[in-house]
Amino acid sequence: MADRLLLVAVLALGLSACGDDRNRPVEDVARSFYAAVASDDGPAACELLAPATRDELEQASGKPCAEAILEEDVPEVGDAQEVQVYGTAGQVTYGADTAFLGKFDGGWRVVAVACTARGPRPHDCDVAGG
Repeated sequence: MADRLLLVAVLALGLSACGDDRNRPVEDVARSFYAAVASDDGPAACELLAPATRDELEQASGKPCAEAILEEDVPEVGDAQEVQVYGTAGQVTYGADTAFLGKFDGGWRVVAVACTARGPRPHDCDVAGG
């Protein structure tokens, strides 16, 4: 019986580690984005945005991305509460925000941030691609 419990615990740990490995790149990009915004590093934040999101931000603001992103109401966040990956789409949930990411040729990029949940309806995001 003890051997079975140990085996189940080892298997569960192994499965959660696999999930962490798959989720880590998504979480790392989201964390880097928020850190860039918090440190007023607009160019670094913009490098992590998806192309359509960067274009939409520049068109809507009439300013270069590096300037416009720092004027957006992107909240400061702590540790991620939940990271979910669905193929080429990812979601990182924080207490103060939700970030949506997509996988592109150059890696994971932020598709939308400053997002508020609205119950069963889609999130309302201040920064998002069109």
